Amino acid sequence: MPTTAQNVKPLRRACDRCYELKARCQLVSSAANKCSRCERLGLDCSTVRPVRPAGRKVQRRKLSVPSKLSKEQPEDLVAWLNEVSDLLPEERELLIFLLGRPETLDCYMVCPSFQAAAQQALVAQLSAAFSTVKDAYLAFAIALKQLDPALSRGTEDIVRHASSAMATLRSLPVANQQDAALCLTLGAALALSMHSTIGMGVAEICRYCLTATMPFVEKSDISDGHSKSWHGFMVLLEMMDCLVHRQKPALRLQIKSSEKGVDRHLGLCSPLLPHYYDICVISHSLASISDMSVLNLLHKQLDAIQTSVEAWRPSHAGPFADQFESADIVNLLAQAKVYRLGALLVSHRLRHAFGEHDEPADIWSKEILAELEIAHQITRRSVRCVTLPFMIAAVEIREPNARDRAVESIGEYVEDCSRSCGGGRGVSAQGLA
Repeated sequence: MPTTAQNVKPLRRACDRCYELKARCQLVSSAANKCSRCERLGLDCSTVRPVRPAGRKVQRRKLSVPSKLSKEQPEDLVAWLNEVSDLLPEERELLIFLLGRPETLDCYMVCPSFQAAAQQALVAQLSAAFSTVKDAYLAFAIALKQLDPALSRGTEDIVRHASSAMATLRSLPVANQQDAALCLTLGAALALSMHSTIGMGVAEICRYCLTATMPFVEKSDISDGHSKSWHGFMVLLEMMDCLVHRQKPALRLQIKSSEKGVDRHLGLCSPLLPHYYDICVISHSLASISDMSVLNLLHKQLDAIQTSVEAWRPSHAGPFADQFESADIVNLLAQAKVYRLGALLVSHRLRHAFGEHDEPADIWSKEILAELEIAHQITRRSVRCVTLPFMIAAVEIREPNARDRAVESIGEYVEDCSRSCGGGRGVSAQGLA
């Protein structure tokens, strides 16, 4: 039967970017070759993918997220990923590595008990927005494999996936709570992949995500614990860079008095991050101010910070001892203590240069390193997520033998450290001199 104009279905016309994000795609005009969204964002508008006839898609069985991820039951995740048609075998293997073994995320979790829940949250986002987060997850998985020489892969794969994830992040609209949660997950996976490999661009990624999601965070629209945890960790990653380069961070983390839970990255010391923010802002101001009246005002602010930090003690809600094993409690309390001492040490150094009033700085530095070592001896496990206080303490070391011991400990306390490098990336004995 001949085909007529009446029975030919019109081709679906959505540009590749709108199609990828499942966003409404509307041409600026009938004669234009650009949609309104791409024109508004200044993006290239193209349709490279094959188009298909319009009409209802053949319904496929919905992929169900495994209810539990555990070392003993990886077959649930494998079966789920096997149902995803547009995955290469090596990509499926990487996702199983990232999402199917709790210990994979060990270096970024303050306690092992958080690992399975963190992986479950990553699986949920992958199921909800597969094409959006896939490349970021693959880059993150490769980066984690780089930490083990036996599993290490070439850098070209991580660059390819990270570049694709970066383009997705830039084009991702953040218009509601779900968008903000997706942006934080995508940005965190991408930032951590950079954090563990090249060590560059981490602060920029974090700053972009924190700024994009700020309206929803300020309105407390991000209510799930996983998104809040990624948000707090990205605040910390950006703040570390700002402290080194004497820059002002993107935002000051708001801690409600009712929030006393244990964060999976920051443990009990989240309330100290606003003080670190204030320290960064003062450091930024001191770098360019010579007016004595302003200088005195900044020193008074540092005195107030020091008084508040000295009085701070970690608090928690609920049956803390029942929720965590004794080893986890030791490490959680050690992490909180070294962040508190680190804030005191930095605020002291902003008022006194090296060689001036070194005694308090020496004491705090030794206390930080001793606290980490004691906790390690008791629990046989390194305290996690303590890169910032460890480096704050390490730069104070002047005695050669103590400096050598600190360099040897980098692999225990700097979470992006690659064993194949024999220590932290970009950190050397000269850097601690």
